[in-house]
Amino acid sequence: MCQSRLKDSVTAPRSQSPRVSYPCDPSPSERALAELALAMSGAGQLAAEALSDMASWERSNHPSVVGRAHILDALRQLTPPASLSVTQITVEGKAATITGRLTRDGHGLFLFCQILRFTTPERSQIAQIISVEQKER
Repeated sequence: MCQSRLKDSVTAPRSQSPRVSYPCDPSPSERALAELALAMSGAGQLAAEALSDMASWERSNHPSVVGRAHILDALRQLTPPASLSVTQITVEGKAATITGRLTRDGHGLFLFCQILRFTTPERSQIAQIISVEQKER
């Protein structure tokens, strides 16, 4: 399932992949959901098929984006983090929440939360993404 989501994908340009760590060993389904969410932070890849045609993306300090093509265009503009640590993965019905900390070169440490809402309980396509990043004080 994770393999098919990651082919024909879009990723933000970076000479090397960011370091990603997990506090414990997530299940394969949790890891697949985390990879989708992390792509929304610029860490990883997102297949076009993972988004519904009319998906929406609301993120802190940016205008909302609606539509698969517009979201993929916005992802191309992201600067990937230097490192990212996932602290929690929560999955319930048609939703998943991934939280943690990330470091952006020259900008320091941020807390992040990615909320993914899917079109069905099987979580095959994302209908809505809510992304929050806040500089850690």
